[in-house]
Amino acid sequence: MKTLKLTLAATLVAAVALPASATYVDVRGAYKTEAKTYETRVRAGFDFAEDWQIHLEGTQAQGDKLFSNSGKNVAAFETELNYNWAINDNVTLTPGFVYWNGSDHTEYRPYLKATYATGNFYTAARYRYQAATNSVSGQTTNDTNQVDAWIGYNVSDFNLEYNPAYINQKDGGAYTGTGNNKADTKWEHTFQVKYTGFESWAPYVDYQILDKTYANAQRTEFKTENRVRAGVTFNF
Repeated sequence: MKTLKLTLAATLVAAVALPASATYVDVRGAYKTEAKTYETRVRAGFDFAEDWQIHLEGTQAQGDKLFSNSGKNVAAFETELNYNWAINDNVTLTPGFVYWNGSDHTEYRPYLKATYATGNFYTAARYRYQAATNSVSGQTTNDTNQVDAWIGYNVSDFNLEYNPAYINQKDGGAYTGTGNNKADTKWEHTFQVKYTGFESWAPYVDYQILDKTYANAQRTEFKTENRVRAGVTFNF
């Protein structure tokens, strides 16, 4: 349990250490229905300077038992920095950069996001490039291009959101299939319902369709993976 505790505790420690600037802490669990595996995550956000934000995230992927920690499961820590440039009352442009460090490789993720919001409605689009480096050999691994969109609407005390994502792997072949039949692109669809009726915290549930990313141990059967996530965001 050592890796699990260190990974998830790091973000909480940072949030407690900087209470004056913390804007939120988000705690979330997830379950993949085909792989039958669990994942836990803690994320915290902080404001600093003017219009700048930093986000710290610790994630622990687990096996078929919640809060388990075997050597084959990924523990990762992520640091994200972004700047929110309000072009006018409705449009915000957000350039950002994510540094992700896992157990066997490192990822660098620059992105640009544009958001339009008016009344109870909002929509956003983001392009992100992901460069990955193997932590052992130092060689560059398969890089990806990712395009996301968000469409959201606030209804009474609920926020409803849909987030499709198209992901293309530069060198191909990491998602599904064997031999020459490996796929180099995939779609992810995330549907979220969040309750916003509480003053300082908001519980939510996500349902994700993760394309044909599940494979059995023999890699002879490939299925569409689904993931259910439940969490709560504490706002300060």
